[in-house]
Amino acid sequence: MHFQGDRLMTCGIARQCAAAFLMAILVLPTTGIQSVEASRADGDWMIRDVVLTIFDCQHLVCGRIAWLKDPARRPVQCGRTIVWGLVGQGPNEWTGGSILDPDTGTMYQLSAKLQADNTLNARIFKGFPVLGETEVLKRVNLRALTDHC
Repeated sequence: MHFQGDRLMTCGIARQCAAAFLMAILVLPTTGIQSVEASRADGDWMIRDVVLTIFDCQHLVCGRIAWLKDPARRPVQCGRTIVWGLVGQGPNEWTGGSILDPDTGTMYQLSAKLQADNTLNARIFKGFPVLGETEVLKRVNLRALTDHC
């Protein structure tokens, strides 16, 4: 999986960490400690030749590599969490996340929206969403795929 983004603005990791910390400080007091409801995006999603398992991680949305088409990439990439930090902005929308391109090691910012046709539109960008690209993820049955992680 390689995201085209050489032309995109870069952002320092320290600034990303500070922004995430600030977001957590602002969001946590309004959410309170309560039972966590499963995200409508939880489950297995295919993006290009990778299947991600989307799950709750400390009241945020994260994603881990659950299957790769290319068997040569499996030993290094299977099981890696490459999506994290998505904050719910309603029942079908998440913002403030990060995604790691496992092939290049490049970090991108991420937002996502669940569509009526049960696809997940992921906006992947650096700096400004308008400068990024949208990937469409489709729900899959991981058990139907052979050689999953």
